[in-house]
Amino acid sequence: MEEMVVTEAVAKDSHFTSPSTRLKRAEIERQNAQTTEEAVKYQPSLQIRQRYIGDPNGVLGIRGADMFSTARNMVYADGLPLHNQLQFSFNGAPRWSMVGPNEIDAVDVVYGPFSAEYSGNSIGGVVNIKTHMPMKEEYYAEASYFAQPWENLGADSGNFDGNRQFFSYGNRLDDWSVLLSYNRLEAESQPMSYFIDNTGLGNPTGAQTPVSGAVPVLDTRGTPSYIYGDTGPELVNTDLVKLKLGYDITPDLQAIFTGAFEERTRKATDPRNYLTSASGAYFGDGNTNSRDAVFSGRTFNVLNSGFGPSEDERQTMQIGMQLKGAISERWDIDTTFSYLDVIKDERRTAFFSPNDPRNQDTGQLQVFDDFNWKNYDLKLSTRELFGWKPLEFLTGYHFDNYNLDFKQFSFNSYNGNRVGPETVSRRNQGEVTTNAFFGQFAYHFAPDWDLTLGARYEWWLASSGVGSNTPLPDRSDDAISPKASLGFEPGPWKFRYSFGRAYRFPVIAEMYQNLSTPTSLTTANASLKPEDGWHHNFMIEYGLNSGYVRVNVFRDDIRNTIQQVRRASGILTENAFQNIPATSTTGVELIYDQQRVLGSDFDLNFNATWMNAIVEDGGPDLFFREANGTNTRFNLTGKQRIRLPEWRFNALATYHVSEVWDVSMAGRYTNDSFNDIDNNDNVNNVFGSQDGFFFLDFKTSYRFKYDLLGKPAKSRVSFGINNLTDKTAYVFHPYPQRTFFVEGAISF
Repeated sequence: MEEMVVTEAVAKDSHFTSPSTRLKRAEIERQNAQTTEEAVKYQPSLQIRQRYIGDPNGVLGIRGADMFSTARNMVYADGLPLHNQLQFSFNGAPRWSMVGPNEIDAVDVVYGPFSAEYSGNSIGGVVNIKTHMPMKEEYYAEASYFAQPWENLGADSGNFDGNRQFFSYGNRLDDWSVLLSYNRLEAESQPMSYFIDNTGLGNPTGAQTPVSGAVPVLDTRGTPSYIYGDTGPELVNTDLVKLKLGYDITPDLQAIFTGAFEERTRKATDPRNYLTSASGAYFGDGNTNSRDAVFSGRTFNVLNSGFGPSEDERQTMQIGMQLKGAISERWDIDTTFSYLDVIKDERRTAFFSPNDPRNQDTGQLQVFDDFNWKNYDLKLSTRELFGWKPLEFLTGYHFDNYNLDFKQFSFNSYNGNRVGPETVSRRNQGEVTTNAFFGQFAYHFAPDWDLTLGARYEWWLASSGVGSNTPLPDRSDDAISPKASLGFEPGPWKFRYSFGRAYRFPVIAEMYQNLSTPTSLTTANASLKPEDGWHHNFMIEYGLNSGYVRVNVFRDDIRNTIQQVRRASGILTENAFQNIPATSTTGVELIYDQQRVLGSDFDLNFNATWMNAIVEDGGPDLFFREANGTNTRFNLTGKQRIRLPEWRFNALATYHVSEVWDVSMAGRYTNDSFNDIDNNDNVNNVFGSQDGFFFLDFKTSYRFKYDLLGKPAKSRVSFGINNLTDKTAYVFHPYPQRTFFVEGAISF
């Protein structure tokens, strides 16, 4: 007989009042998932903006939370928060890379703020990652290689590749268990951004330099423009070392310590210039306001500052302690302490290409070192309050503290790494602390019926705020968020209505962090009000053999929506944070998930979402400064919310050719959306647009069983292709084109 290992199933969370989906390890292995965030990319009403494998800005959007509303979604790994509530927008992505994809046993995606367990940062949803702990001695190793032939605009072409390795050792000795793992990723991206002059093309005066190589395009607002270069490939390296140590205090109560250290580097050392003149490569005249080049009879402006190389280096440590299980015959505990510290985070940017005759070897250094967050959660629950079986009870306390201290310096010599004085006007810092208490009763008042009532009280304090080196007054606020859910589950059917009130307080970057680069300026707003939302979900589900069919109808109404608004385009793009008086999201979600469909050898997971996200009340008129310098006046009322597509479809189908061989095909579809709040960016399939796309992904795996060193062993070899039809699409930046994968794994 073959050896059989029986392990306890991964327990479901207690947030049954919220619609949720579960993704298991076997399903993740059927995807070309080189990073943790890729594991959830086919889940309902969810979108990951992963521009390339290893992207540090892999932002997450769930339901009515767009991909840049990062503070509306939460991500946990074994109770340790990975969501970044210091920052917002593209740089507020969860710290996905603190978890290796091979660590994952299961992922739950919880939709909406319908459980008192979670703060208003769950407006979109919560991703709960459960990682592996061994039941016996085990070794695991996996290696992969991937390659992307790339060809897009003008001189933008190349072959970009990468590789990944994962190793782990686990063991269990009596009451102790240990897992030590190492994850390494090296990846090279396609160019992320293009250098474009969309300020309006002019007529030659004879003072301009004739050039060749420019690419005529339209920008997203229909302005005839020229692209004259790109940022070149980005090379990313990450190394993650993690130790998990568990101890069984009793057979039903376990303590787990987690320690992780990650080092990440990113280099973009070769921005590419498409332009040549009679004298060679043309980098511009150093004047940001003059049209200095002429191509095909039209003049345009070339910015020297765009061609400068850049590089980042980041070191992060996370430690955590979790105690989870039964503390008595009727009561369970789940308590977690965690601390994440950014030991080092420096971003260097040169203002000139080394090949530019006007190169002054200047640049800037941005220092994000003093970033950290501390979290503590205590949850106590019982399925029989006072010994009465119809009544369940959950209560708890939450504490978090987030700290940001940002400094910016100039370089006296970028190549010589000689740092000059601090740019004091860019100094930003702040601290945010939240205390919360919550309770939730579930009353099973009749056969197949339950009523859940709960509430969460939060007290929020923002202190030590400094914006552009200006001290800002402390702020405090508090809120009570009621929750309610009514469920009826006769036989294979489930019906549930859930309601939740949720407050989402501003994060530090929204209030205090002003950032500048040679081409962009972001302005914080210390007076932002908290988002105040009313949220509803009605679910109908029918259980199938090894699966289910589910429909969710949801509605979100939010007052004082916090939005990063682009207010100027052109040579210098300007963004600022503001409150929008009222927005709404109405959606319908369909899920079909079943293994061995109709007794066949097919597994199918299909989901579709229709969503209408609009501004109900836009407040006073706003002005947008077009790239050509003119001002456009508009009102937000009735506009579509940005970066929120109306339609999304995902499907993952697997055919089990035999017990050891399977073939999977997956599809991801989303229609286009707006990037500008005035909805006048109507040109698609261009740099800067939020395109619709349909990507087909393929993977096949073959497994072997044998003996190795006297132990039963298993191996797997896989081949895959993402974006099978080689589509080109933009999420402002270009998505990857067709990418090939080869993967091998062994465990014993």
